[in-house]
Amino acid sequence: MYKYCLECDWQASTAGGTTEEEVSERAIEHFVETGHTIDSMRLPPPVILEN
Repeated sequence: MYKYCLECDWQASTAGGTTEEEVSERAIEHFVETGHTIDSMRLPPPVILEN
């Protein structure tokens, strides 16, 4: 999951091991603090390698 602000450079993502819940909490905190609009998109699922 990738969330980003439409009005400034703020962004958060699950790509670095952060959970979806943590990313959502950070997005809500950013909105409450700034009033900025947040948008999101799903990241592609991880690739699973088979031996």
